[in-house]
Amino acid sequence: MTRVYPLIICGGNGTRLWPVSRTQSPKQFQKVGDADSRTFFQEAVLRHQGAGYEAPVIVSSIRHRDTINAQLEEIGAAAQIILEPMGRNTGPAVLAAALTIQAKDPEALMVVVPADHVIEGDLNGTIMAMTDGAKAGFIITFGVKPRYAETGFGYITDGGSMINYPGLRAVGRFVEKPPSRKARLLVESDIAYWASGISMFAVQTIIEEYTKFDAPSVNAVRQAVIMGSLTMDGLELASEQFSQAVSGPTESIVFEKTSRIALAPLDVDWSDVGSWTAMYGISKSNPQGNVFQGDVIAVETTNSMVRSTSRLVTVVGMKDVIVVDTQDALLVTRVGHCQSVKKVAEYLKNGNRIEAEKHLAVRPKEHATPFGGMIPIFQSDSLEMVSAVIAPGQSMLLDPVDNREVMVSRGEVAVTTINSSTPLVQGQRMDLTNSLPTLLANSSDKEVEVILVTMLGAQRTVQPEPILAQSLPLYA
Repeated sequence: MTRVYPLIICGGNGTRLWPVSRTQSPKQFQKVGDADSRTFFQEAVLRHQGAGYEAPVIVSSIRHRDTINAQLEEIGAAAQIILEPMGRNTGPAVLAAALTIQAKDPEALMVVVPADHVIEGDLNGTIMAMTDGAKAGFIITFGVKPRYAETGFGYITDGGSMINYPGLRAVGRFVEKPPSRKARLLVESDIAYWASGISMFAVQTIIEEYTKFDAPSVNAVRQAVIMGSLTMDGLELASEQFSQAVSGPTESIVFEKTSRIALAPLDVDWSDVGSWTAMYGISKSNPQGNVFQGDVIAVETTNSMVRSTSRLVTVVGMKDVIVVDTQDALLVTRVGHCQSVKKVAEYLKNGNRIEAEKHLAVRPKEHATPFGGMIPIFQSDSLEMVSAVIAPGQSMLLDPVDNREVMVSRGEVAVTTINSSTPLVQGQRMDLTNSLPTLLANSSDKEVEVILVTMLGAQRTVQPEPILAQSLPLYA
């Protein structure tokens, strides 16, 4: 029995869905709807399970390894994970997966499915109906009948039926992101389809065809697989070898050149959710045409989308607007203008703004302690930063550690050891490196806030011990 392996490529930055999507946390790992919904990636994994399917193969950047494993665990799904040391577009990613699958299952079929699309309908029925064509050596690309003249999609034209393979069509030509006039003509022709990003083929077929058009890249990726490192998180491709593969999409490297290409029309509701307007379009609206996600209050507002991830957002007297609020950034735009959101992300990137790359850490709720409260500010493998509030008449006892500094951000505190006592006021700091146990005492009638910065050893890979050893009142 021929096995079908879903291949889910988790690439791209999703800049048109900023501020939710960032370089380090792109669209595919974000929730499709409200806080209780699954992510695009999780939906893609679950969409291709059951009869006929093997466990999926996931190709993504090394930087997303923890996110992928965590999201797979949330939905109880197993997968084979391939980690890229750098992005080389979809071509080398598909090739790495094909070579990996071929090593254990030479007769396997592979279906490439997007990690960040929303699809409703009998997609799997059409995919499984095309397996005979894939086993016969065709590279099958799936097309969706266009609903309007979209200039941001690629198109495939129908070249006529293939009698020996019911449901398959010959490919007339590929048209990549046409201008609006050409897009309208394609839609009116009734023989054009949107390129869905879904394709299917035998692993042997794609390797053979790739070799015809770019043999050096095939050799480079093969070596990257062979010389890669197998870890608990997945197969890490060898960096030096993988970097030698030509970066490019499978479509331009193989699909547009091969004589083995075929088209399979899809009868599904499909959206690549490439903008907030598209996200609004796929979401269920209320009778006023509004989509609310999170803690939202709207008054006299129609045909709008408001999404909040962390706090109450209110809108009054609005129409045809999209508001997206995250912990560190707010987007306000109009329906129909959302394709230009990527310009904001580009502006941020050109200005070296961290908001283009990742979500800024926001101070979590205060953790109550006997002496006051503590708030983690930042944690990495090499640095820990904590804010501590010391109540009036209370003290905080610190265990001795290497490479620690205390800074006073509010009030006055006495830094006391068995040998000395040093008063520090707002703006002053003190090195506690290699010190004895240290008492931070607040003898005033107002709260004191201090920042504790600890440099962790480079070899340290476990969570640091708590800073707090105990808390003592100043007055027994």
